[in-house]
Amino acid sequence: MRLRRLKEGLDSIYVPFVRVLCIGCFAMGPLQAATLQSSGTVKGGKVYLSDVFEGLRSGQDKLLGPAPPPGKSITIGGAQLIALADQYGVDWDDQSSTATLVLTSAGRLLGRDYYTNLIKKMLVPEGNAAGYAVELTNFTPVTVGPEDEDPMTVSNLDWDRKTGKFSAMAALTHPSGNPNMDNIMLRGVIRPVQPVVVYSHTMPVGHIIEQGDMRVDQSYSGPVPPLTRALPGIDSMEGMALARTVAEGQLVQGSDLRRAVLVHQGDPVLIVYKAPGLRLTATGRALEDGGSGQFVHALNVGNRMILTGKVTAGGEVRVDAASNAIAMDSKEARRLGISSTVIKAGDKP
Repeated sequence: MRLRRLKEGLDSIYVPFVRVLCIGCFAMGPLQAATLQSSGTVKGGKVYLSDVFEGLRSGQDKLLGPAPPPGKSITIGGAQLIALADQYGVDWDDQSSTATLVLTSAGRLLGRDYYTNLIKKMLVPEGNAAGYAVELTNFTPVTVGPEDEDPMTVSNLDWDRKTGKFSAMAALTHPSGNPNMDNIMLRGVIRPVQPVVVYSHTMPVGHIIEQGDMRVDQSYSGPVPPLTRALPGIDSMEGMALARTVAEGQLVQGSDLRRAVLVHQGDPVLIVYKAPGLRLTATGRALEDGGSGQFVHALNVGNRMILTGKVTAGGEVRVDAASNAIAMDSKEARRLGISSTVIKAGDKP
C-alpha cells in the first residue's frame, strides 16, 4: 500500500528533495511514530529530514537538499510529505494528502543602521566614527544568514565634503547570483558631528531662560551659524528672554535671545552683600534698567549712598567688596548721569 502511494505521489508532483537523493533507497527496519514539525524554521544552508519530522529515531536523520535563501520559504505539500515519510521509514501517523509544511530559512535583516555603520567604517577604518552622522536616502534592505558576520562590503565611496552628499556601492560577500540584490547603490548625506547648545523643551516667546531650559547635544550634525558658535555658556544665558517661540532640540541661536529687563529704573530692589558666613541686605531703588547679569546703580534708601551691583535672576542687586559707594549728591554721581528725579523718588520707601 505504501509503495503504491509513494509511486502515485512521485508520478503526480515534482519533489525537489527526492530529486536530490536516490529515490529507490528505502530505509529498512521497523517504523517509528513521528509528527510533522510545528516550527518551520531552517537554520543553516541545508534542509534535513528532522526539519520536516520530529520524533525520528537515532541515526534516521538525512540530508534532503539545499535550504532556500535566508528569509525565503518553500512549501512541502501532502504528497511530498507522504513520499518522504515512506522513503525514509518515518511512521507518520497523521499523514494526510492535505497537510502542508512551510520551511523558512532563518535570517537577519540588513537595514538602515547596518548600512550607516558600513559607511562610517569607510570614513574611519579604525572604528572611531563618532565624529560623523550618516543619513541614508537610498538603500535596499537585504536578508542574510544569521551567522554571517560580514555579509557586505562597501566600495567606491564618493563624498562631496562641501554639500555632504555621497554615493557608494555595497556588495554581498557571498553573492546570491541575483545582480539586483548582490550589488546595492547607497546614497545619502554625511555631516561632521559637533557639540552645540539646544533647547530642552518647547518654550514661548518672552520666556525667561532658567536652569534646565538648555542642554548640550554632543551629536548635532546640522549647519551651525558663526554667531551660534560664539554663544556664551549655558549659565551665562540664564535670565535672558526668548525673542521667539522655540522647539525641543532646536539649535540655540544668538538671534533667539535678548537681555530680559528684570529691574526697571525706579523699581524697589533688595541690595545684597554676601561673603563667607555673612549675608547683609538693604532696601534700595534701581537707578537704571537692568537684566540678569548686568551691572546697575542702586540707591541704598537707608544711608542715601549709591552702589553698583549685578542683577540676579531673582531681581536682586548683588554687590561685592570691590563696589565703591558714592554719595547721591556727589560730582561722581552727576558725572555718571544718574537721574536726580529717580534719586528723589528713592526718598519714598
